Amino acid sequence: MFLGIVWGVGKVVYKHIPEYFPEEVGVVGGMVGVLGGLGGFVSPIIFGYLLDSTGLWTSSWMMMLVLSAVCLIWMHRVIQKMMHEQQPDLMKKIED
Repeated sequence: MFLGIVWGVGKVVYKHIPEYFPEEVGVVGGMVGVLGGLGGFVSPIIFGYLLDSTGLWTSSWMMMLVLSAVCLIWMHRVIQKMMHEQQPDLMKKIED
């Protein structure tokens, strides 16, 4: 259930594209789409290798949980960095 919630939150990425990249909506949207398609192609292959090496059917879910957590942390750090650069006064108020 938690992984499904994280993936649902991941759809918010498309909402952030015009907010953070207003001049490059097409390029950034295309990159997100390509990476999603690439993940859809590569993931089943990786899942097969994980199943062969561990013997656990749940190893693919464990990998997706770790990958989702890494992406969430990365996105949070990138947004914080952008906010520090564009709105330093607002970030000081938030951090205090």
